[in-house]
Amino acid sequence: MNIPSIERKSNILFRGGITFLGTSLISCGIAWMRFSGMGTDPFVTMNIGISEFIGMDFGTIQMLANIAVLLVMLRFRRRLIHLGTLLGIFFVGYFSDFLLGLLQNLPDTLTMRMLGLLIGLIACCFGVAVYMTADMGIAPYDALGIILLEKLPLRLTYREIRILTDLSCVAVGFILGAKIGIGTIITAFFTGPLINFFKKKVEPILTFAQFQKTAR
Repeated sequence: MNIPSIERKSNILFRGGITFLGTSLISCGIAWMRFSGMGTDPFVTMNIGISEFIGMDFGTIQMLANIAVLLVMLRFRRRLIHLGTLLGIFFVGYFSDFLLGLLQNLPDTLTMRMLGLLIGLIACCFGVAVYMTADMGIAPYDALGIILLEKLPLRLTYREIRILTDLSCVAVGFILGAKIGIGTIITAFFTGPLINFFKKKVEPILTFAQFQKTAR
């Protein structure tokens, strides 16, 4: 086996590990925000509402909702599908359910719930920054805005389309019984800036670590 092929394999394994780390952090963040009872991000809010309405566990609903969007990706943006996409579909929801079961053993106090909201927000944003840096696919819901931007005959920016999809998800979740709280509002206004902040911090570190690994 030649050296370039070894380096490529090492690079893929490293990026795969970073992708897994990022999606694990996202799962952790979702679990903490669900524990807080103060609201979650719009897509999760919708899936919680569906889960409570039909009496099916959140992990399964999260997976099915992502699969529905994956079908759209397969039709219009297949190149965005990679490991990160698959982990977002089949791993995040169930791992979040598992972690939430552990967190429910903690004291249910206002202080603990507020701390949970803070931890959840930071973990989600940091996790997204990490998995985006690995550049191994994009979560279905994140890809949906890109597809709609390209296919809808409307003069809207990606941010405007994302606001519309977020509001739609929150509305569906609210109608079906999901809790809408300060966490939902915070994620709508602060996740973007926080993700950008963490991405600027994480990207140079992971790029350097990747270079060091492949240079050995």
